[in-house]
Amino acid sequence: MKIIVVDCKYVESEFAAAYLLIHEGRGFFIECNTNHAIPHLVDAAAREGLTPAQIEGLLITHVHLDHAGGAGLFLKTFPHAVLYAHPRAARHAIDPSRLVDSATRVYGLAFMERLYGTILPCPSERVRELDDGGVVPFGPQGLEIYHVRGHANHHVIAREPVSGTVFTGDTFGVSYPILNGEGPVIIPSTSPTDFDGEAALKSVDLIESMLPSRVALTHYGFIEREWIAGAAEQLRQGIRLSLQIVSEIRSGDLTPERVESVLASRTGIYLKRNDLDAFKIDLKVNAQGLVHAASKA
Repeated sequence: MKIIVVDCKYVESEFAAAYLLIHEGRGFFIECNTNHAIPHLVDAAAREGLTPAQIEGLLITHVHLDHAGGAGLFLKTFPHAVLYAHPRAARHAIDPSRLVDSATRVYGLAFMERLYGTILPCPSERVRELDDGGVVPFGPQGLEIYHVRGHANHHVIAREPVSGTVFTGDTFGVSYPILNGEGPVIIPSTSPTDFDGEAALKSVDLIESMLPSRVALTHYGFIEREWIAGAAEQLRQGIRLSLQIVSEIRSGDLTPERVESVLASRTGIYLKRNDLDAFKIDLKVNAQGLVHAASKA
């Protein structure tokens, strides 16, 4: 099994990845990013000698638009591919109108078009819902599927058992190659609207318990075996910090307007590195997610 990181060129280079899996002359993608990324996926397949007709499928870890916004166009571009998703994500892939309406209210029509393009629905006959513990039929032993919560309630991760690679979506946080020195610098993703700190901690524990040879983050790239335990501990520290901030918002000790600056300040302390600039987009969105989490009963 050959596994290739494909830079989707989302926002900037090495910010969002898709993964191309190749086995016996066939291809399969995990994540597709936005409509604007589809040409990069076509090019990646072509470099490996694969035509669009040789791509068998696409697995989306969840239906957030930076992971799955291009799914409809992907299926038009790769005519024999099947889309695999969590049952709740599958429904939104087939009818993305609610996702589009919600995102447009937040970002505005011009921003939506620039960042995501026109979100196309996925034909229902080409969508498969993923069971927890199920297997996607690609590769010598298939891809093992696990439902996980903490980042999104419709999130799955996938384990490729031959290589030992676990594709984690946003469940194992975000980490960018530009920051990596002796090991990865990583923070959790707490973006709206489903952040659940206790569930997120359990999901990190689950991934670490699989003893992966490497984890494959959508944001961004591989973390190899020797760095996984340290990355997991950074994540747990960041998730516990997020839980504390949610508690302070609920108690009235922290106003929503101050959450972003407080989150950045406290994250800078536990990272002990001057890396916050690289995470500025994530910290902004993470703060929004914590405010939203605090508003829920």
